Amino acid sequence: MTQSIPSQCPECGALEIRITKLPPDDHDRGEDWATRAACEACEEYVEWFD
Repeated sequence: MTQSIPSQCPECGALEIRITKLPPDDHDRGEDWATRAACEACEEYVEWFD
């Protein structure tokens, strides 16, 4: 089951979620591209998605 990326920060409720696709050279999560979601408002929420 894949986890969906939230449109709203689960920590503070802000809508300022930044989605970033990172190549394998820019992260340590394996040899595939990775997706990172982070809240720009509170900076408390950061989550990786496969």
